[in-house]
Amino acid sequence: MALSTNVIGDIGEMEVSSRLMETGLFIVFLLGGKVPAFDLLVEIVPHGQEKPYQFLIQVKSTDEANPYTKRTHRIKTPVPGKKLKALVNRPLPTYIAGVDLTTRDIYIVSGFDRKAGYSSSIPTSFKLSLGNKAANITQLQRLKDDVIDFWHGLNVDVYKPSFHSAL
Repeated sequence: MALSTNVIGDIGEMEVSSRLMETGLFIVFLLGGKVPAFDLLVEIVPHGQEKPYQFLIQVKSTDEANPYTKRTHRIKTPVPGKKLKALVNRPLPTYIAGVDLTTRDIYIVSGFDRKAGYSSSIPTSFKLSLGNKAANITQLQRLKDDVIDFWHGLNVDVYKPSFHSAL
């Protein structure tokens, strides 16, 4: 029996959630409903002086037998331009995860650029593999560093305490 699109998406979200949390670097908050631009809210688990910075992930999943492009090594998990624009417009760092449900491999790309070419597929250079925790730790540390760099670039630690609320 074929899986429905919603079930395929839900399974992909669970795969991404568990892979992100397997190293203890992140905690994932499942939203429980359909949000137009993103599926997961993720937070860094703070160690020492680190802050619990947050980011968003749009999950695109496929259960196709051969979901990869032949020449460019991309996974056919398209992100329509309208959805990418909505993701980019969010003020938090945003990422897209393509999930191959056959192998349980996950590929993550940044969702910061409206002109990114994700309308038919996404790159497979950032990979999280089922059962390869050592390699995943390295990749997830790269993701964590990227999120921290984003927040440090905003200088939010100076801005927030100096903001004068009207309430």
